[in-house]
Amino acid sequence: MSAQKNEIKPSIPPIDWSQSAESAALAPLEADAAALLSMPLNRAVIRLAGPAVASFFSILIFNLVDGWWVGKLGAIPLAGVSGASFVYWALEALGTMASTGISALVAQHIGARQPQKAKYIAGQGLMLALALGIVFGGLTFLLQETMISYMGMSGEVARSARQYLIFIEAGLFLLFASLAVEAVFRGMGDTRTPFKIISGALLLNAALDPFFIFGIGPFPRLEAAGAALATVFSHGLAFVIGMWVLRRRKIRITFFKAGQKLIHTASQIQIIRIGAPIAFSGMMFSITYMLLTRVITQFGPEPLAALGLGHRLEGLPFFTALGFSVAASTLVGQNKGAGDLKRAEQSAWRSLLFAGIILALLSLLFFIFAEPLYRFFIDEVRVVQEGRDYLRIIALFEVFLAFEIVLQGAFSGAGHSMPPMLISVPITLARVPLAIFLAQTMGLGSTGIWWAISLTTAAKGVVIGIWFKSGTWKKRII
Repeated sequence: MSAQKNEIKPSIPPIDWSQSAESAALAPLEADAAALLSMPLNRAVIRLAGPAVASFFSILIFNLVDGWWVGKLGAIPLAGVSGASFVYWALEALGTMASTGISALVAQHIGARQPQKAKYIAGQGLMLALALGIVFGGLTFLLQETMISYMGMSGEVARSARQYLIFIEAGLFLLFASLAVEAVFRGMGDTRTPFKIISGALLLNAALDPFFIFGIGPFPRLEAAGAALATVFSHGLAFVIGMWVLRRRKIRITFFKAGQKLIHTASQIQIIRIGAPIAFSGMMFSITYMLLTRVITQFGPEPLAALGLGHRLEGLPFFTALGFSVAASTLVGQNKGAGDLKRAEQSAWRSLLFAGIILALLSLLFFIFAEPLYRFFIDEVRVVQEGRDYLRIIALFEVFLAFEIVLQGAFSGAGHSMPPMLISVPITLARVPLAIFLAQTMGLGSTGIWWAISLTTAAKGVVIGIWFKSGTWKKRII
């Protein structure tokens, strides 16, 4: 359909903030929204993406520090944590079932000048996130042995994976809750506050890591479990601080609405409808890596350890793209809510342009410095060789990651998260048969698996770019 046919006409007149009973509390919120909707586009993208990228870099630094400390335990514990990390990613993806919907709906309600609806959606989303964390944490505990066994892990590798997962499962509700609170801030157009909160929490986490892992001082030696405990602790702290900041600002998350029950099913279904496709895509991504792990372990623990470290290093381009994805999601959501589809579309492409340039430069660094980067984390020769090959191959196609991640954020901000799922899931799953074909049939070994990952990344980027250009995301959802 054409953009004109789907153009949104604002159906709600601007609120008279001077007459509102909450004008003092909500004026900063209205000012931020108005500023983002009217400021030059480049400036708006950088204003949102800058703190978001910095926030995600805090997570990247923590992941690298975490990998560095676990790497000191040796290749086998590192392989176990690497395998368990794929389960953790699946759980994180499920957490976006709430956070993606919260961010999109809060942004669109703010753009449409509906602050009360934005705050109520935030409250419903937070309750949903807590419930999902408890449910999925329990299910993962029950299925833990099946997943570890299916990934082909055994002995000490499996033991390390179990140690890591037990704390993740127990604290999953805190992880989901922290993601939900971050989504509230970002939907409101505030990416600076999540950056400050996450940075502070992860800085403490990184400091505690060696104490939990190696049992320094009064702490018991927990090894892989210590890394997981630090992760849960940091997310729990981020959640508590985030709620405290929202309360101090008087931009309170609203749990009750006149005439409504505590649990408003329609609102939570709307959140799930937007978030579920993205969550499913992320979960299938992680399941794909669980299946790939079964292929990788046929070549020994070293390629799996290399992949685990490689993903931590790849966090640099991934989180860069994710930061610009936050900008695209917020700007597309708020501009669509305000009825300006042209600016909404420009926001997505401008965010992609910035992200693409940065990822191209990072790819060059990966290709040139692949081996020294791995040697920083681990001294085992074969892990370094496998990691060098992995980084150099993915560097050839990494710029397409920007297309996939940034435009996924744009689709989500518009409230149309189904297209990214329809693109991501089948192409990501195709990695498994392609990896088997290249690694085993063609005799390329683990290198064939690296090529399968890279080629499918390129395919996803191309297809999602074409779909976004078609304009189907312009249909109204609120």
